[in-house]
Amino acid sequence: MNALPTHCQLCGHDVPQEHVRQHRATETDEIVRYTINMIKARHPEWTENDPACQKCWDFYRQL
Repeated sequence: MNALPTHCQLCGHDVPQEHVRQHRATETDEIVRYTINMIKARHPEWTENDPACQKCWDFYRQL
């Protein structure tokens, strides 16, 4: 059975739950911290435990 989709807090799209934090596992700690800080700069209500889809993660990582 497939898991229910997860709602990305940044863009509002529903994404597969397994894609929500998968991208963090492939990044260095420095890149993860940078990306989290960039997200929080534009979305202060967001916490690092909140979902972020791959598209949003890539966008904020490249800022």
